[in-house]
Amino acid sequence: MLSMPNDLRSTYCARLLLDWLNARWETSFTLEAAGDAFVATDGAHRIGLYVAPLWDDDESWQERLRSIAGRVDAGDGSFLLWVPPKGSPPAEEPDASEFVRLVQVAALSVAPGERTEVMFPVTVKMGKMREEGGYASVIGALSRWWTRITENVNGTFHVDSSRLHRITHDSAAREQLWDTIGRLSHGLEVGQAADFEVDEAWTLQRLADGDPGLALVGAPPSIDPTEGILVRRTVRKRLAAANEALDALDVELRAVGLIGSYEYGDLETAGATVKAVDPSLFNRLAVVCILADGDVRPTFLPRSLPWEE
Repeated sequence: MLSMPNDLRSTYCARLLLDWLNARWETSFTLEAAGDAFVATDGAHRIGLYVAPLWDDDESWQERLRSIAGRVDAGDGSFLLWVPPKGSPPAEEPDASEFVRLVQVAALSVAPGERTEVMFPVTVKMGKMREEGGYASVIGALSRWWTRITENVNGTFHVDSSRLHRITHDSAAREQLWDTIGRLSHGLEVGQAADFEVDEAWTLQRLADGDPGLALVGAPPSIDPTEGILVRRTVRKRLAAANEALDALDVELRAVGLIGSYEYGDLETAGATVKAVDPSLFNRLAVVCILADGDVRPTFLPRSLPWEE
């Protein structure tokens, strides 16, 4: 069994990164803890791995995530549940117990190495402002798709999805949502409003193997983990710490996984920030990847392993 001086979130994120590298390189490295970092070995070669979030951890927030994760019986799998930006698991009952139940049900359907989405119903408000025009002003998570919503309404509407933090990644399900909003809008008169439920979708992934458990991954809701100045400052800090931790290890290749908080992996912007910092911070690191919403997105990746050249 792997000893874990690091917290479960770091351990599982290191496994996520290593699983991705093994698949990419067709290797079979296994993970060991090593102080503030990890070592992966295949018996002949050694890789050093360092993982850390792109935000400063708040201990009370981390304890809250650990507390509710500890209530989830995830069976014999190793799971990561990705908290969307500004999202938060409920703290009060009965909502907290319902949250635990929904995560447990979703976990039962996930095979090793696969992922799903846990759906939590959230109320969204829509009001009709004017008869004229074909426009929807949208706040909250749905604002990213205000043009698609606008295409489905007649009149001028305001949609408040401020309680919503992430909708499903499934494009067909999104299209059904736009159609639903369109149908609801046709039944409203000027000055009327309607509440309707939208599923907030959190990514749940099961790692290929490892000790059983569940770790929640997410930044405190009080900060914006995509804010440029914060990301640049944190990237520099994390890369400096990674160099220090990995330089202390006897390894042939150094890899870093920076944990980002984004609605979807393909929205991450931290990789570009890494490339813009002082090169001395990353020129000894063969691999730098951004871990976001269950994805591993490479910023730096060698064409071949050093012992194969």
